[in-house]
Amino acid sequence: MNGVRKKNQKTILDATFEESRKLVDESYVEEALKVSSNKQDRNRFWGEMVIILMGTACITIFGYLPITNSFFDKSLKWSRPVFNFWIVCNLVLTSIFILYALISKIKIRKTKFLRDYDFNQKIIIGFGISCIFMSIASLSLSASFLHSVIFEFLYAILDIVISYKVIIKLYGEEMAVLYGDAYQNHRVEKASKVADWISKNIVALGAILFVIKDLFSGLGNISGILCGAFGPLLFMAFWWAMLWFYFEKTLKGYYLKKYSEQYRQLYGYSRDEWYGDKVDDWNRMKTIEKHLKLKEEERKEKGKKEENTSIKDEQK
Repeated sequence: MNGVRKKNQKTILDATFEESRKLVDESYVEEALKVSSNKQDRNRFWGEMVIILMGTACITIFGYLPITNSFFDKSLKWSRPVFNFWIVCNLVLTSIFILYALISKIKIRKTKFLRDYDFNQKIIIGFGISCIFMSIASLSLSASFLHSVIFEFLYAILDIVISYKVIIKLYGEEMAVLYGDAYQNHRVEKASKVADWISKNIVALGAILFVIKDLFSGLGNISGILCGAFGPLLFMAFWWAMLWFYFEKTLKGYYLKKYSEQYRQLYGYSRDEWYGDKVDDWNRMKTIEKHLKLKEEERKEKGKKEENTSIKDEQK
């Protein structure tokens, strides 16, 4: 057996409505509706802009600091033109992201229940771009601090390998939830073993070189050591944490989009509450608030009945 469900080669995006319900429960649907107002969406949009511009500001400012210029050394593969190239790359990707975010906001006006999904997507992509370029910007500092160009390549490889391992782990966990024991992917297992081998050996090689290159020379504080020696990893670690938190929420949003009508009917929402394209947003959110409050009261009442039933059964 090779691959995921060899007969139909299912992926994480191919789950049926019934299978997707293992992830998308009523609490997620309620959460998505609670944050679907126009005001919340505008605030989140500015949050997306801050996330993507954070990386742009970092690499631009860092690129023109006097201390950065002192790290430019031909032997370390860094120069002003090289740094300018990465700044331009960042500006291009940032501009594309902002355009993509604006277009998404326009398209999603008539599908307001998807606003949480849209935000989760943007936060992963935007923050990922920022962290990647902040990591790139810190390579010159790390290479200079560790006295060797080899660390630029080691950190780049290690960042890629760890990112792959995080994504594969998250992917595997969600596939197991969706398909249970039927999920097996031997290709992924083999690739993960290769990634493990690479990461372990790079860490071992890096540790040896730390000692050989007199790691802590010239810096007397722990913050300087962390930023200088591990900057490329530290910046990417922020994105790995963000990915870990938002991966499942984004997947839930995807299924909510794919099976929107099924979920709307399953949980009993009107088209005005769900889509909100033909009603006043303030009234829509008030209606949703009343709807959610009623559902909460029903759950409490149901809980009391079940509790009373269990007490009666124990008395018998």
